[in-house]
Amino acid sequence: MAILIVGIYLTLASCCMCCMVYMLSKVMKEKYEKEKFRYTSNTDELTRCYNRRAYEEDINKLDLTKEWVYVSMDINGLKNANDSFGHAAGDELIRAAADCMKNSFSEHGKVYRVGGDEFVVIITKDIPQFENLLRAFEQRVESWHGEFVESMAVSYGYVFSSERKWNSIFDISKASDERMYESKKQYYTRSGTDRRRQ
Repeated sequence: MAILIVGIYLTLASCCMCCMVYMLSKVMKEKYEKEKFRYTSNTDELTRCYNRRAYEEDINKLDLTKEWVYVSMDINGLKNANDSFGHAAGDELIRAAADCMKNSFSEHGKVYRVGGDEFVVIITKDIPQFENLLRAFEQRVESWHGEFVESMAVSYGYVFSSERKWNSIFDISKASDERMYESKKQYYTRSGTDRRRQ
């Protein structure tokens, strides 16, 4: 009789253990699926940067009373690369620019691909080091050489949230874009190329 009771107890314990393992694996799988969905819904497929959706979510959480840096970035000559060497060359440029940005800024903020060759970087940590981060980024861009395209150039403009009293995040992004377009204009003037073909 005692052996029978022990057997029943062991069987019940084994069933309970199986149920617990099953439930735990189910919870872990659901958590993994949720994280995977969150990652894919907020990540740009080509560059593995944050995408426009993540940008829209995050931009609304920024606090105008705190210090951070908004950087607008755009690849120069992408149209020319696509027209001359094909879309594989354009994709190579986009991925390379994104890698330079992530390697330079990811530890200090986030990098978003918000359009074809348009990126936004938001730096929220180590603001006093920003100029050094920017120089490191420029060096990465200058030293890059690709399989389809020999070199890369990226125009950028940036705004510190502490520069002045801003009415909205939109005003900061607009000012950053304006500075980036001025940088792009200077690039095309220096290089002597027609921007409309680039």
